[in-house]
Order: sequence, then C-alpha cells, then structure tokens
Amino acid sequence: MDSSRSAQRAIIQFLPAEGEDASQTYRSMKEVYGEQCFARCTKSRWCQRYEARRVNIKDLPNPGQKHVATDSATISSVDELIRQNRRIITR
Repeated sequence: MDSSRSAQRAIIQFLPAEGEDASQTYRSMKEVYGEQCFARCTKSRWCQRYEARRVNIKDLPNPGQKHVATDSATISSVDELIRQNRRIITR
C-alpha cells in the first residue's frame, strides 16, 4: 500500500467529497496506513485546505526553505564524520 503523503492527501480530498465525515475518514485511513497515517490534526488541516477549493495534493514551494541534498555520497560522508567523532551534532 502506498503510504506517501500524496496518496494520503488524495484520500483526504476524495472521501469527504463522497460524503464521508472527518472522523470516519480518519478511522478509515488509520486502518489502512496504521503507524504511517497522518496525525488527526494534519488530516484536519488538509481537509480545511480542500474545503477552501485547493486542488493540488503536492506541497507548495516555500520561498525561504533551504534545499536539502541527500544522496549516497553525502550520507556516507556524514556517517564517516559521526563514526570519527560521536559527539558531533547534525541537523
């Protein structure tokens, strides 16, 4: 089962349009996705966005948001730094 954010947002958009109330939608999603399900407050926030006529299920870009690069070279270099110095702090 695809537990990606986009898949869950599509469900949040679809089920209320079919007449299912918010708590019923959350219970259905919790049964299917289990621990990977959105929190109730996140689901409610997306419901409000769709009620306000938002149609896109993807994240919108944030202008001040930093870009994050996670490729195998970066991961291995950070792993090596941590192995050399266990007190190193990462963000």
